[in-house]
Amino acid sequence: MRKLRSVLVGTAIGMLILSSSVSASSSVVSDPAGDAVVGSPAYVDIVQSKVTVQVGRDTLYFSMELAEAIPAEPPDAFLGYNWFVDSIPPAGFDYVVVVRFCTERTPGGACAAGPLPRWEGLVNDFVNPPRYFSSFKVDGATVKAFLDPAMIGSPTSFQWQALSRTTPAGFGLAPRDFAPDICCVSFSR
Repeated sequence: MRKLRSVLVGTAIGMLILSSSVSASSSVVSDPAGDAVVGSPAYVDIVQSKVTVQVGRDTLYFSMELAEAIPAEPPDAFLGYNWFVDSIPPAGFDYVVVVRFCTERTPGGACAAGPLPRWEGLVNDFVNPPRYFSSFKVDGATVKAFLDPAMIGSPTSFQWQALSRTTPAGFGLAPRDFAPDICCVSFSR
């Protein structure tokens, strides 16, 4: 009986290890707290951002840690957490992975149609219309996006930079923080 129990426990542990997602490649950047644009709330002050590939799921995992938890009901008309991706250097950024908070006060059609307020995730590839995804999470001071690599052209490597916004791009207000502060970080899978 004792031998059978040991075999069962060993099998269960082995199955748990094999079934968990394993990260093969990761690119991480730390950014000093307090370096966001003066007057910005701490929940747009990036302190760490990373891109990881989850082996076995073929999923890219984008994450951002902020200096303070994002309010459950942000007072902002708009919040955006972005990862710019340059998959074909030196041409510039090809894609933007976005997790954003939209409200009735968000300027001019910046968000998808639907009930507001809400969070939404999308990939902007600067050529085609945005493609929306639902695999994201905003939890405390962390923003996460889980993405099929095909949504950004399935590159094996790319350059990236994270940034946060309190106004949609193109509406006259610069991003609140960058990580890294000077572009860019390399990622390979």
